[in-house]
Amino acid sequence: MKQKHLESCLSSIPNRIFSDPKIQLEQYPTSVNLAASIVLTALAKGDAGKGRTILDLGCGTGNLGLAFAMVKSDFVYLVDCDSDALDLARENVEMLEEEELIGSCSEDEDGCCMGVELIMAKLKYDPPKKNQSGGGGRGGKGRGRGRGGGGRGKGGRGSASSTQPNELLLLDPKLDNRDDGIPLPSKMVDTVITNPPFGTKNNEGIDVQFLKTAIRLARRSVYSFHKTSTRPFLVKLLRDKWGLNVEVVAEMKFDIPNMYKFHKQKCVDVEVDLIRVFWEEEDAIENKDASEEEESEGEEMPLGVCGVA
Repeated sequence: MKQKHLESCLSSIPNRIFSDPKIQLEQYPTSVNLAASIVLTALAKGDAGKGRTILDLGCGTGNLGLAFAMVKSDFVYLVDCDSDALDLARENVEMLEEEELIGSCSEDEDGCCMGVELIMAKLKYDPPKKNQSGGGGRGGKGRGRGRGGGGRGKGGRGSASSTQPNELLLLDPKLDNRDDGIPLPSKMVDTVITNPPFGTKNNEGIDVQFLKTAIRLARRSVYSFHKTSTRPFLVKLLRDKWGLNVEVVAEMKFDIPNMYKFHKQKCVDVEVDLIRVFWEEEDAIENKDASEEEESEGEEMPLGVCGVA
């Protein structure tokens, strides 16, 4: 499928924009151009399309995950904690089924998406700790040379607060056996795509937790969006501490529209990386075998969590 065709199909989705966006969840729409570019990149790398299963973690209205369905990925899971967003996603799925863009296969067709499953689940997140140090001190604006010189002034050393990273958050996913709130088996799909909150709303580090859970769920690759400014930290964490393969597959600007009351500008461009975490082919096969063995042992999905659209 060519990009223009995919963009046209995505433009037909009725609920591409949140009707009542929730700022605490950092809900912003994904443009059809961006969604199409990401999916075609994954398709070119063999991470999507026929023979691949996909999970969209934090799917919102489902635009991105449904784009993977449109390029004939075998099956797509849409996961989100917001029931309102999932209701919109469900309407989108139903429209695509009516148009036979997903869920309908003819004998002469080379692959198709057999279905989309919607799952309501909330990711558990351990926020970083903030330490307050007491007493006054030097620093801030003062009489010394330049900003923050040696004189006394506002924002002295004692009035500042510092954020201490949560060490459990940075623990290697292979060693972290804590419940992450997503009741799905490890290595259950080929590829996970996630557009996590950037951690700017008193939730610093939540993007790392999304990435950890995505890595747990995937057996082949993960595609994840992160602010470009965090690239050095994330690449070092993934390669050096977690021992994973990682590449920046795209550098882009997110056009964030004026959606909330506190927005002053018509739109703002945020520099964002699309990173790909991936396993070598033999590792991906081993992950799949381990996943199938786990399923054969009778692990069941929790009741009341999953619903087929």
